[in-house]
Amino acid sequence: MQKPKPSIGLLADLLDGLDIGLCAFDADDRVVGWNETFLYLFPEHDGFVHLGEHYGENLRRFYRNRLTSDEVRYVDEYVASGIARHQAQSRPFEFEHRGSWLRVAAHTIPGLGRVRLWRRITQEAPGARPAEDGGTPDGIAAANADGRIVSANRQFGQLYGVAPGEAVGLTLEAVVALAWQGTYGDAPPQLLAHVREAQLFAGAPFEVPLPGERWIRVIEHAREDGRTSVHFDITTLKREQATLRAAEAEARRSASHLRGIIERMPAGMLVVDAAGTLIEANRAFRQAVGREAADLVGRPLAVLGLAEEAGLLDRLLTGAGEAGEPAICEMRFPRADGGTMWAQVSAVRLHLPPDSASILLQVEDITARREAERRIIHMAGHDALTDLPNRTLFRARLDARLGGGAPCAILWLDLDRFKVVNDTLGHAAGDTLLCEVGRRMSAVLRPGDTLARLGGDEFAVLLSGGDPVVATQAASRLVEAMQAPIRVADRPMHVGVSIGVVLAPGHGEDADTLMARADRALYSAKAAGRSTFRLYDPAMDEAAAERRGLELDLRLGLDRGEFVLHYQPIVTTAERRTVCREALVRWHHPTRGLVSPGAFIPLAEETGLIERLGAWILRQACRDAATWTDGARVAVNVSAAQVRHGPLIAAIQAALHESGLGSDRLEIEITESLLVDGEAVDLLLALRRLGLRIALDDFGTGYSSLSYLRRFPFDAIKIDRSFIADIANPDTAAIVRAVVGIAVQLGATVTAEGVETEDQLAAARREGCTEMQGYLFGRPAPLEAAAA
Repeated sequence: MQKPKPSIGLLADLLDGLDIGLCAFDADDRVVGWNETFLYLFPEHDGFVHLGEHYGENLRRFYRNRLTSDEVRYVDEYVASGIARHQAQSRPFEFEHRGSWLRVAAHTIPGLGRVRLWRRITQEAPGARPAEDGGTPDGIAAANADGRIVSANRQFGQLYGVAPGEAVGLTLEAVVALAWQGTYGDAPPQLLAHVREAQLFAGAPFEVPLPGERWIRVIEHAREDGRTSVHFDITTLKREQATLRAAEAEARRSASHLRGIIERMPAGMLVVDAAGTLIEANRAFRQAVGREAADLVGRPLAVLGLAEEAGLLDRLLTGAGEAGEPAICEMRFPRADGGTMWAQVSAVRLHLPPDSASILLQVEDITARREAERRIIHMAGHDALTDLPNRTLFRARLDARLGGGAPCAILWLDLDRFKVVNDTLGHAAGDTLLCEVGRRMSAVLRPGDTLARLGGDEFAVLLSGGDPVVATQAASRLVEAMQAPIRVADRPMHVGVSIGVVLAPGHGEDADTLMARADRALYSAKAAGRSTFRLYDPAMDEAAAERRGLELDLRLGLDRGEFVLHYQPIVTTAERRTVCREALVRWHHPTRGLVSPGAFIPLAEETGLIERLGAWILRQACRDAATWTDGARVAVNVSAAQVRHGPLIAAIQAALHESGLGSDRLEIEITESLLVDGEAVDLLLALRRLGLRIALDDFGTGYSSLSYLRRFPFDAIKIDRSFIADIANPDTAAIVRAVVGIAVQLGATVTAEGVETEDQLAAARREGCTEMQGYLFGRPAPLEAAAA
């Protein structure tokens, strides 16, 4: 920063590290100083701007060295135009310079003068190139008192498609009309009227549209014998304005214009000297932490953070890049009200006289983002209804114990007669009962034990130590705790619990084996009359024979065509218009009757039959959707096992080809379990290349992670029905709101699953869900009924 006065001081040097070009003038328009970014944006002015010299003299020196011999006669007009723009500017405007668009803002500082700020708002414009040396991109025209042009430069003629000599004697209105003649017809009368009216206000910029969607910005400056006008081609700016965003708020006024730039920054800004002492803290930072400047300035920076993060702050300051590259970290600042602000801090080292090193820190408040992440991380490991650990967290703790060689016991629990509660009192009553079950069970377990809800009415307990006596005593206490009735909807409901018990390492050394054997022990307990427990015995493996029989029937069912598809609608939140139907498979067995998908889908995944079944579902769903007249999409679920067992991409391509269904009408729903596969990225990218929509199903019940949402290209996120069932709870609603917020940032739609009541619909709408699915809009039904 050029600084002729010592009073500019430290902050002047800091401005050389900003990406805003700055040039300051006193009240008489003499140059006071400029920063390095100004010369970076306008290298052609290097050597032509002198301190203490009037702005007009700087311009005159610049143009005399830059104009061609044909244009030098217009030097007075160029200088007059530049001074007019400099003095008349009252609001920001954009212009193109050396292939980039810049925004310039001017501020008057009472008692001091003016400061002009330039900020780059686009990268290189397509096809743009710097003006040739010695040239200028502006069109210049001089007119007499009657408004008739007496001279014009070459650029003026190029802008309006006329020869400079042809423009002489014409008014600007006539030149515009001439530019419109030909294949474009006459100029619109209202345009010519606009040009006439705009010329009544000399110095006020106005814009002129030309054929071919071109735009010219005009600034006129009155002279004694007429006026001089400068014309800029702003076509590229007009085309980009719809998508351009302001890169930074205008610099605001301040008692000191240099100090005011940092003081008025929207982000928190701190300046630390070489000794680590805070010498500046702007208003944004002070407001964020609720402290006054007197409480901050002059204190060591280390005291602003938390004691446990002192080492993090030291590393940040040490790592501030010598070459201007920022060091970045996330840390916490205590607030005056006792709270904590999470912030992303960027630190840049600046060399300032006298040969010391100061650091400029930008502090961005990310408390809301960190809180949303914390909620979603908690949601990933906990059941939304009971707030108990879920299957994911249970498995992680089990794997940790087994990996460390520590003995343990697993209790696999399933509630007895729970379906009766759901069927007689409804799902809301069932949810109330599950919460009470969780509280009762937790009360009879030790503090170090893990009680998890796996899903539905299934629970699991992880006990430290492999003592069978301790394990069976815990199982007995759990059974006893469930003997007393639970009041739901003012009615006593009697539900029990059946428990299977396995011990590690005696019954197995890996999680999958132990959980499978715990499941067999659970089935044995249920077969024994329920409300009891059984310790695993190898003889229980015989129960697996029944599953093998079901597997055989499943193979035969595929051959005999015993499977059908039902469809459940997915509707828009605003109009309840069906935009998609989810395909759900059903098995009509000749002797077993209607077999639940929960019985045969896991078996199909386990045996590899999911490849055949999944391919059939894809073909049939695409054929059915091709007949729908409303253009709705069809959603098909794909499991991780289906991906592992077969060529999914080939099956999808074949289904689309055979049915003639457009790929944009097929939506593939995947569960979070698929995302832990290392090849999931390649698979989802392959699906994306086919033009399909990809939806993340049952979000929040499996391996939910923010990293998955960032890494995978999802078009839709389906929030699991357990969250919608509990959406009246403020905590659950906050979690749904956080998921919706992240989805919006990622450009994904959000579908609320399991909507059964108008109240749930209204709550989900309030939180921002854009699509709905549930019994409120329709139950799964055969093709004829679903498409009616």
